[in-house]
Amino acid sequence: MKKRKEKTILAHLLFSLLVVIGVSIMYNNTHYGEGIGWIAHESYEDTPQFAGQLKSDIDDIFNYVKYKEVFETNGKLDYSKFIIRVADGPGTTKDFTLDEMIRHAKSQGYYLNEQFKVSGGRPNKNTGEDLNYQVVYRAYEPDFKAIEPGDSFQSIDQLSYEVLSHLGNYYRFYYRFIQNPGNLKFEIRYQNTDKDYKLYTNFPGKTVDEFKSIGKYLYVTGEALYVDSNLTSVPKNVSSELEKMNPYNNGNYHMSVAVNTSYPYNDAYYQASESFDQMRLFFIIGMICLALGILGCAATLYMLVLLAGAPEEESLSPIVQRMDRLPAEISLVLYLAASGLALLVSQLVLYKIIHLFLASENWYYGELVIKILIFYAVGVAAVLNLLKQYKSGILWKNSLLNKGVRTLGLYFKNHRFTTRIMIIYSLFLIFNVVMIMAFSFLLFTYNDLESRILMGAVFMLFCLLDLWVFHQMYKNAWQTDQINQALFNISNGNTTYKIDTKMFYGKERELAENINHISTGLETALQEKVRSERLKTDLITNVSHDIKTPLTSIINYVDLIKREKIQDPKIQGYLEVLEQKSQRLKTLTEDLVEASKASSGNLKLDMTSIDFVELIYQTNGEFEEKFSLRHLELVSTLPDETMLIEADGRYLWRVLENLYNNAFKYAMEHSRVYIDITKEEENILFTIKNISENPLNIHAEELTERFVRGDVARTTEGSGLGISIAKSLTELQGGQFKLYIDGDFFKASVAFPLKK
Repeated sequence: MKKRKEKTILAHLLFSLLVVIGVSIMYNNTHYGEGIGWIAHESYEDTPQFAGQLKSDIDDIFNYVKYKEVFETNGKLDYSKFIIRVADGPGTTKDFTLDEMIRHAKSQGYYLNEQFKVSGGRPNKNTGEDLNYQVVYRAYEPDFKAIEPGDSFQSIDQLSYEVLSHLGNYYRFYYRFIQNPGNLKFEIRYQNTDKDYKLYTNFPGKTVDEFKSIGKYLYVTGEALYVDSNLTSVPKNVSSELEKMNPYNNGNYHMSVAVNTSYPYNDAYYQASESFDQMRLFFIIGMICLALGILGCAATLYMLVLLAGAPEEESLSPIVQRMDRLPAEISLVLYLAASGLALLVSQLVLYKIIHLFLASENWYYGELVIKILIFYAVGVAAVLNLLKQYKSGILWKNSLLNKGVRTLGLYFKNHRFTTRIMIIYSLFLIFNVVMIMAFSFLLFTYNDLESRILMGAVFMLFCLLDLWVFHQMYKNAWQTDQINQALFNISNGNTTYKIDTKMFYGKERELAENINHISTGLETALQEKVRSERLKTDLITNVSHDIKTPLTSIINYVDLIKREKIQDPKIQGYLEVLEQKSQRLKTLTEDLVEASKASSGNLKLDMTSIDFVELIYQTNGEFEEKFSLRHLELVSTLPDETMLIEADGRYLWRVLENLYNNAFKYAMEHSRVYIDITKEEENILFTIKNISENPLNIHAEELTERFVRGDVARTTEGSGLGISIAKSLTELQGGQFKLYIDGDFFKASVAFPLKK
């Protein structure tokens, strides 16, 4: 593992060096600053450099035409040609020839160097003996007009220097394009008649088609409004310059300019073309080196991230050196100190070495590369160090920030929520005010670069704190949502719901843990209650079953004794009491089992569509004769339409049977029992009302409990389970059961959803 790390580090250094090489090649390319679009040009002729060179040469061609008229006579340089006229006194002038001005310039020490530039002498300096003359005329500037009065006064020294400069321009063009063969060919022809014309060319006797055939060209005539050219970019001032220099007042002129793109001659075009191809190749090589270096650096950096803290031998925990155990903040300070020390050594030693090997114009780039490499190396080392701590689980644990937060938390943990919010908001407000004041002070006081950088740092700190506060507020809101969700689930009966307290902190964590404790306690109590109900149900079922066997024997033997036709009236009375009580005990046992099943929901329902109105009609018919035994009048108010509900017919009949029997047992004789069916919104409501024979000294809620009867004196034979069974069976089928008691008035209602 150690060798693998060393190889990865070495590969990363090599790829980093490849990045530096690629950037250096691209930076030192003559096309640096043009982006990478120039590489797409197929040849040098398509580049802006070619267009710029051609435009410059066309301007020189026009200058040559002007200088040719100034310095030549019949195609040859004429030293006796009049060149300057100055005012020698009031009303008198003096003329100077080209030869006089050249000899005067030589007398002052001026000469033309190899580049045809004026050298030597005392340019633009007046001696005490040299007088200033008013310049009346310059042959090379016939349209000169003085802007200021003093602009027209010059000394002979200055004029000779000026003439020699223009003559150097003439020689330079003549040497490049006339005397020596070059790749640029031109021809300008102004014609008045067949014999009266002016011709300027370095490619005589050639037709326009021959100009066009050698490469890039442009052809302009005085009769056309467009420029015939295959150039990527055509100079805009060609037509105007041709017209301006036209000695004849007609449109009979043309200009042909062409560049031989095979470049047979070694001139500026040839050298620029060679340089373009070479620079493009170098730039492409630099891009390839840069791309490979970046990809290699990314891959090796990824490997270093994976290997950071990895054990050198088979082990379960990552390696953490002594340096890695330092708090993250101290580690960063040490790395910053290392960066500063490396920069100091570079400034004292490495920069001097760079100055020995690089030209002065490249010193800045070399120093910048060293700075970037130092920061990159230190930055990678710092990140890998923090990554080791993160993998080992000590990054946050050992950090000074964590210790500070824990220390600060001691001041907030035991405070109320409102107090904590007030303190935190006050600190946040104070910090914002301080940051705004600092930013405003720097903005309106200083304008230097360091102050602007400091303003940026203040602004970034301000934004980071606001983002952190927003994050904390969002975190608190999220914790509140989790607590609210937990309370909602618990209130809806999901007592097993638990909050994951790993993401909570502070008092919110304590609150979440307390809610979890409540949930646990409720779940335990609910399980105990369910277990208790199950035990009671099992007990009732078992006891009822055990009672049923001897009770059946008693009933059978009573029946057998009655069949013996005993004549003794006293014994017959005993048998009647025994039969009555045994039947009541049998009914009570059956009701008890049914009440237990109904309350626990341990019944299998067979839900079907039932016409509730028709069922009430049938029930009324069943109990009408029975009610007449106690002189009870049954008064029904039933709708004519069909009303369907979804219920189990057998258990719904039992609900109605219990309610009707309850009215039969407890209603006052010679009174009425009211039966109503109404439609309320989406429900069907059945009500039964009567006046109780005995005082109802009990609440309606108590009457639905088991073994509770309205006649506390127990003057009737009821078991006290009928209402409880009716309520349980109604709710089991999805209905609602309600009781209403007002004095002796008793009302029971059963509601079921109307089936659509």
